[in-house]
Amino acid sequence: MILPPAAQDPVTGLFLVGALSVVALVFNYFYYAYQYHKAQRGREESQLPPKYPTWLPYVGSAIPYLRDGPEFLRKVTSYAGQLTSIRVTFLPGWDIYFFQDRHTIREIWKKSNLMKSVSLRIFFYRYIFGMPQRSVAMYYEDDSGPFPKPYPGTSVPPEKRIHHTLYEGTHQALAGSGFNPTLQRFRAALLARVASMGFAEDWAEMEDFQRLILHTTGQSFVEAIFGPSLLRLSPTFMDDLKEFNRAVPLFAKATPRFLIPHAYAARQKMHNHLKRWYAYAREHFDESSIGADGDADPFWGSAWMRHRQKTLDKIQDDDTLAASDLGAAWGSVVNLVPSTIMALVHILRDESVHQRVMQEIEQSVGDRPLADIDVKALSENQLLSSIYAETLRLHVKLNTVISSQRADLKLGRWWLPRGSIGLVNSHISHMDAAFWNTKQGAHPVERFWADRFLRDPADPLSGPINPAYRETQGLGDAKAHVKEEETARDGPYFSMEGLEESWVPYGGGHLVCPGRFLAKSAIMFTCVLFLREFEVELLSEVGELCSSNFGIGTEEPKRPVKFRIRRRLGREDR
Repeated sequence: MILPPAAQDPVTGLFLVGALSVVALVFNYFYYAYQYHKAQRGREESQLPPKYPTWLPYVGSAIPYLRDGPEFLRKVTSYAGQLTSIRVTFLPGWDIYFFQDRHTIREIWKKSNLMKSVSLRIFFYRYIFGMPQRSVAMYYEDDSGPFPKPYPGTSVPPEKRIHHTLYEGTHQALAGSGFNPTLQRFRAALLARVASMGFAEDWAEMEDFQRLILHTTGQSFVEAIFGPSLLRLSPTFMDDLKEFNRAVPLFAKATPRFLIPHAYAARQKMHNHLKRWYAYAREHFDESSIGADGDADPFWGSAWMRHRQKTLDKIQDDDTLAASDLGAAWGSVVNLVPSTIMALVHILRDESVHQRVMQEIEQSVGDRPLADIDVKALSENQLLSSIYAETLRLHVKLNTVISSQRADLKLGRWWLPRGSIGLVNSHISHMDAAFWNTKQGAHPVERFWADRFLRDPADPLSGPINPAYRETQGLGDAKAHVKEEETARDGPYFSMEGLEESWVPYGGGHLVCPGRFLAKSAIMFTCVLFLREFEVELLSEVGELCSSNFGIGTEEPKRPVKFRIRRRLGREDR
């Protein structure tokens, strides 16, 4: 074959190859851009979310996401100023579907009983919590679903329904019969731990406000679930858990051991803590150890942990159990502790909010000892609830994962193919300036506003939803939305009405976090404890917030915040 003279010249040949590549990239971009705009502007039902167009396939999405995930998601999930849904291709054959428009999220919550993500759970157990490869197969093999009734057409033996075992135990412990006993143990542990720190009426300066909350709120929550023996056997458990948490973003990227040996060592240390605890508890526990509430015991800590040992021990070894329990320990504090930190930071940095909160505490609690108050009732305080909700809106940046292993999911305007991974990102929903009320720009969505979730019957422009959004979305004008029963209220009240698809720090539907009410009570009780019993002053700027765990956690100050603390006069016996 005789080639043209131009093709015989290597330089010219390379130029031709380059030119053809550029033409192919341009054609590819404009093709997907046309499909993208056509789908976004159309209103047909059950469309596949369009692929986000980029000039460079794969790397055009992967690199921006790795460099600045929040900004990349903000860009790709917005169309003509409104949140939308989109398909992003990160690698050949690997598409991730981001669902952010409210109508689709509503459909997701409605159909969430059909969803589970075996692949993601296995990814977390295998790559983040260090579960041995030999144990992962049982998670793949269980296709019966997490609910009491197995999915139709499945035949998994009851003792091997591991997803149901985990689901049932978690829900009973955090939202069912274990809720109140766990909350009471948390309260008792927190009061005892703070008292043991010996704060006096003279100022004591400390270097790390985050560490204070980790070793009070976080440690007390772990004790309420795992019991006192684990922490006594491993005094460094909380600090080691914090060190492991720092490594989670690296594990999430499947970083190999030789690049981050310290991270793998930190995870192994957590496994060793848990296996030491197993040996001790198995040797000392018997049924007579269970407390009067029928839940607590000093060795396993709670009915939840006993349930996990009784059911999972039959099909898993201690290495596998340790990986699973590390997930439970990490999950119990990874959002609770940063949320508590940020709630207190926002209160302490704004003197007017601080004074209002102190007035609310005085009216709600009075002079009663904190050991005697109704913690659940305290969590219904209007202003504190608004501060809690606003803190989570501003700082929780989690992905709720959706997937269906058995059938395609029709989600109104869009659909999700069977076996694919979809995400609902809380940060994107929480930063939607078109939806959230900013009081005509006085309180931007990027800034904390203690009253954002308070609705005032005397002010039709109050409440969390932008009045203009109500009118444009056919929800009625702001004045008409003030219901007759609301006008009878004495003053502003906490409202979550209409937020099911926009305030999503815990997910929604059957995918909602079962520990959300327990977490709210723990956060608010901690705030009341430190604000009522102590004077606390932050001595250094909070500075930049750490968002390295975007998608799997809650942000907190990147550097230690110096503070000083002293017991309020006359509070030493309360």
